[in-house]
Amino acid sequence: MEKFGLRKKLLDTCIIKQQFLIDDFKERIKSLTEPEGLGNEESYDNTDLASNSAKLDEINALNSQLEFANKEFQLLENLRTTQDHKRDRASLGAIVVTNHHTFFISASLEKFAVEGHPYVGISTNSPLFLVMEGKKKGESFSFKGTHYKIKDIS
Repeated sequence: MEKFGLRKKLLDTCIIKQQFLIDDFKERIKSLTEPEGLGNEESYDNTDLASNSAKLDEINALNSQLEFANKEFQLLENLRTTQDHKRDRASLGAIVVTNHHTFFISASLEKFAVEGHPYVGISTNSPLFLVMEGKKKGESFSFKGTHYKIKDIS
């Protein structure tokens, strides 16, 4: 597949995955904030208070994750403006093919497939990216005891 067309498909897939993640966070927050209809809300015991405190902690954690997911979504959307730019180094928006994985430098995403080929989305903040940053085709790097050789970059 033509390299720029591949990047567009990768971006489209990542955006869909990220939107699904955002929707999941929102749904989980909504389910935690909906009233449970327990009846007499005027009487609380220590168990209720502890449960509400734990729920509040979970809601706060989910809100933080949602905020991060929204930022990554915006980053993916912004990458559309440069999806046709050629990349010859490991940098934001690059597809980096190594002897172990093919990375799409964009947002932190679990493994996903496009046209049957597996990809791993990594953020420019990830420790792995920081080790590979700026490398070109043919160069090598090591991360957590694994040696990577860059076969191609587009």
